[in-house]
Amino acid sequence: MLPVIVVISGLGVMSFSIVAPALPDLATALDVSRGSIGLVQGAVATPGIVLAVVIGYLADRYGRRQVILASLIIFGVAGTACFFARDFWLLVGLRAVQGMGTSGLLSLGAVIIGDAFEGPERQWAIGIEFAGITGMTLIAPVLGGALAEVSAFLPFLVFALALPMIPFIRILPGKPEGTVEAPWRHLGDMVSEMRTSGRFVSFVGLLPFSFIVMLCFVGFGFTTTPLFLERVFEVGPSGRGFIQATASVGSSIAAISSARVVRSLGRTTMLTAAIALSAVGFAVVGIAPGLPIVALGLFLFGLGIGSVFPVVQVFLTEAASGTYRGAAIGTWVSSIRTGQTVGPVIGTRFADSLGERETFGIGAAILAIAALVWIPIRAMAESRSRTRKGRPSGTASRR
Repeated sequence: MLPVIVVISGLGVMSFSIVAPALPDLATALDVSRGSIGLVQGAVATPGIVLAVVIGYLADRYGRRQVILASLIIFGVAGTACFFARDFWLLVGLRAVQGMGTSGLLSLGAVIIGDAFEGPERQWAIGIEFAGITGMTLIAPVLGGALAEVSAFLPFLVFALALPMIPFIRILPGKPEGTVEAPWRHLGDMVSEMRTSGRFVSFVGLLPFSFIVMLCFVGFGFTTTPLFLERVFEVGPSGRGFIQATASVGSSIAAISSARVVRSLGRTTMLTAAIALSAVGFAVVGIAPGLPIVALGLFLFGLGIGSVFPVVQVFLTEAASGTYRGAAIGTWVSSIRTGQTVGPVIGTRFADSLGERETFGIGAAILAIAALVWIPIRAMAESRSRTRKGRPSGTASRR
């Protein structure tokens, strides 16, 4: 089962990574500015801002397998159709439709792992899943860059690979145990359960935190980097793909090691160090005098990102029981989809008006602030959780 989840999640993240090296060439082919081409990346994330919560609810009510089936079909058909689009707004529209499928593919992997694994095995499985995702982001930029040498639109044909995966989803679980109420009642019950367990404050805190990290990851990492490599170093599509893949090497290493590092450092310390490392990576890219230093900065950035999301996903699988897990992770995915939507637009606008080096400096500053702010916020959340758990039930009822 885990290999199928890894492949499905990897396909979802490929919607961003395989197109990235071709962005400068797509801007030329479609006769749009470099500042506008970020919409091609942002559009694929936009539907997930709303749909991720809906998909999570549907997965809780009707089953994980059924939702993934629909997601694969939409993702594969709409993504492949992008190859034939020669109008900018048609391409953006098709990417938005593809994003409806992407939302399901990227939302439900952690949900299924949460259903199937417990304790340390859950951290290990999440790490393997994220390593598979980052492995796809290692392969996809290289493949996308090579295909873009032939045509800027050719990378879109790779999305057809989602359709042969359909027969394999039969091994995935169906509907979880428990009765699922109407949508708003379901979300209300989820919140009540989290409040009772003392995890609600931490859950809410992870939403803006994840938004900021994903905004920088996709907006500056995936989207600004190819523009930077093309303008400053005159690197072609294939070269852009190889250099961008160094970030994925770092992410894969960190994801595979995440369970062991968490045991040594703890989740809070690991998250703080990981975000700080990502900030250092961006700073290095921004001042890099040559391509080897750019690759080093991207590698450091990847190490940080690869350490963040496995830890966050494990917490999310523990924040709610199986009955509400789809809705809980769907809510979180909505926050990261917002970052994925806004990030490419901000990244390309900043790069076009301020310059790519300055944009990476802004990204480094944002991540550094996030690393510093995370410490007191997390400490406060843990303190409130301990207070709530230690409060007598009679006192709680009077407040």
